[in-house]
Amino acid sequence: MPPAITILPLGTASAVPSKTRNHSSLALLLPSSNTLLFDVGEGTQHQLQKTKHLSPSKISKIFITHLHGDHLFGLCPLLSTLCNGHGGIAEGEEDPRLANTGEEKRPEKATIEIFGPKGLREYVRHTLRLTYTHLGSWISVHEMLLAHEEETPNTADMCYVKEIPGNNFRQDKRGFWRDIFKNEEFSISAGEIKHSVPSIGYVVTEEPIPGKIPKEYPRIITSYKEYFRAKGIGNPLSLLSALQSGQAIILSERGIHLPDNSILPRPPLRPGRKTTILGDTYDPSPIAPLARNSTVLIHEATNAYLPSVDPNTKFTETYDSVKERAMSRGHSTPEMAGLFARDIHLGVTEDGYEVEGTLILNHFSSRYKDDEADGPEGEAKAIMNAIRYCAENAWCNETKRRVICARDGVKIEIKVYE
Repeated sequence: MPPAITILPLGTASAVPSKTRNHSSLALLLPSSNTLLFDVGEGTQHQLQKTKHLSPSKISKIFITHLHGDHLFGLCPLLSTLCNGHGGIAEGEEDPRLANTGEEKRPEKATIEIFGPKGLREYVRHTLRLTYTHLGSWISVHEMLLAHEEETPNTADMCYVKEIPGNNFRQDKRGFWRDIFKNEEFSISAGEIKHSVPSIGYVVTEEPIPGKIPKEYPRIITSYKEYFRAKGIGNPLSLLSALQSGQAIILSERGIHLPDNSILPRPPLRPGRKTTILGDTYDPSPIAPLARNSTVLIHEATNAYLPSVDPNTKFTETYDSVKERAMSRGHSTPEMAGLFARDIHLGVTEDGYEVEGTLILNHFSSRYKDDEADGPEGEAKAIMNAIRYCAENAWCNETKRRVICARDGVKIEIKVYE
């Protein structure tokens, strides 16, 4: 079975961090060990130092959802650490990081690529310049432009030290930025979501993965073990992994040829896992066509109406008033997250097959502490369970569903569905 995809929340707070929740950041660890980082709130470096689940050196792609500080203020400090940009050189000495920085020395590909909305490139340049930060590795900043937005000047002479000009991605006719990055393992597309400022959601789609070997194959191959050994295959069962991975097998690429002239065909490829990661939003509907049939949805749930468990609930509040207040500030409730999960058919493949869909809630108000802030049976746990139930009830997926309230530093594994 292919390895799990690991989702590691590094910060799950909204606006103001708390003792148990850091500013927004989330890592996606792919089976190849490629690590994608989404948003870099203040303190993300501390969170990376605390976790044993990933190595910062594996981070080569960073994706910013929007330019609010609680999602962005940790970016340049992290770049400084990842690219050896700390410290300076006294007057009269030469900084080795400034050597070989001319245009003729510029490599084709950056060590770290950063993707985000218009303004991100200017933010990174000004912050690095004003703090006299000289990076030891090359970076590139790619911007996704809305239909009405002009490109940020991006010629080589505009670049800061160790910066390679990035791409300016334009929306297609449906309003999406498709395949902003693609390799042999996964592709990433993006779409607009509604917030108080321009905001972007990202969809990470795994390439098709090997099909499952039928349970009778090992028995059949074992029954012909002498035949295969005569052909120089000492361990006939090793053919199964080759069959699954797509290698040429015994005379033909169609499958394993048996002495009775029958063939054990290759199992068909299975669709890869699809993960939709949203930033702050009060209406993610613009990205819905791109996110449809996701395996995982990460959706904010800033405010909730919990009169039976949250002692801070005001007697004048109703669900509608809490929802209206959240939306007026560009945010969502857990019920809104559950409804969007239902709308995009979370956990349902394109051919209608139900798998385990996972809805991960994050970006919680500072009033909502970590589950175990006051013990495993405390008030915080009851509140977070209630938030989860709100999303579950709105989703109304009675079969294969999983709703998780994200916790800082607690990994979530997404396995291949059977």
